[in-house]
Amino acid sequence: MELDPAQLESFAAEGYLVVGPLLPPERVERLRAALDELWSAWSAELGASREAYCRVVSQWTNLWESHPAFAEQLRDPVCTAMAASLIGCRRVRVFHDHVISKPPGQSSAVPWHQDYPYWPLQAPRAVSLWLALDDATPESGCMHFMPGAHREGECAAVDFLNDSKDWGPRRSAVRAVPVPAGWAIFHHCLSWHTTPANTSERPRRAYIAIYMDADCTYDPAHSQWHPMNARVTVPPGGVFNEDNFPIVGEAP
Repeated sequence: MELDPAQLESFAAEGYLVVGPLLPPERVERLRAALDELWSAWSAELGASREAYCRVVSQWTNLWESHPAFAEQLRDPVCTAMAASLIGCRRVRVFHDHVISKPPGQSSAVPWHQDYPYWPLQAPRAVSLWLALDDATPESGCMHFMPGAHREGECAAVDFLNDSKDWGPRRSAVRAVPVPAGWAIFHHCLSWHTTPANTSERPRRAYIAIYMDADCTYDPAHSQWHPMNARVTVPPGGVFNEDNFPIVGEAP
């Protein structure tokens, strides 16, 4: 499966692209089972029940290092080829992956933001692959985008606790993007996006892989606080080190 010219044009114009079905049901179930294994192990290490643990923790990073199912998914040649095509590069490396969980009735909204202002990358040459592990609906907290806003450039990082984006008269252009489990949304690192709280009775789990141009260079001044800074062993201006940020695929 390759992206066609119309899909590439849509991504360039809108800043996001829905692709699906991308994974067969058995692959989705394998990822869910892997996540269940990790949650059970991590909660046991803390002496907590899994239910209590998942009420407090909602995001887990670098799962590709913790379970082979996520390592395999991260390197899926179809997904990495799509990412390379959307970035417009020859090869992609991982910045990091993560799972974000919105348990039913126990989650909060994620405010409007762009991703790139938080990342120590020299240039916005990256995309996120947002893969639904459950059906993501407007009620359960699906992604919402302001189409085309990525073309307006980078804005200052948002304070997730105190800032709120008011689109004013553009509010009517906001687009909710529900997707079934196994479908994916690629979005540009400068896209403006948000997710509401999960008010449904079902979980909303998503696996996100962040792919960057393999030639991206490290710029800690762009985001000095990001946790991935601790994993970088190259000087500013260097290409990211292969051990923690491996090349995982290439363009078709």
